Amino acid sequence: MNLKTIQSAEEYLNFFDEEFIHSSCSSEDPKIFNFYLSLRQRFLNIYNDSDNSFFKKMSLLLDIDAQLQILKELYNLKKSALNEYTQEEIIQLTVKDKTCFYRELTGIQLNQKAPGSLIYLSEAQ
Repeated sequence: MNLKTIQSAEEYLNFFDEEFIHSSCSSEDPKIFNFYLSLRQRFLNIYNDSDNSFFKKMSLLLDIDAQLQILKELYNLKKSALNEYTQEEIIQLTVKDKTCFYRELTGIQLNQKAPGSLIYLSEAQ
């Protein structure tokens, strides 16, 4: 995915669609597939919502994006047989770990104060 060429939320979500929609996920892992579809729809709804401010939308979109990233990573591990998580456990881990996803990416501990940066807006929820 070339982030410089993305023009819409749909184009961004195409990156995840390849993993979940254009694969055997719907038949092999229907709970994960349906969870993905719900995240995808929420992302589109928030992106298209004209009632929220930019910062509120960014906060909500980052929250969902963290879940999309985690779900994709865990699903790839599941497909490669490197983990033994059930579909339910993957969904639970995705929801639970979204709160620390960006901190882990940037090396900031949970007990540290997050710097003033857009990427940490999802913690404001």
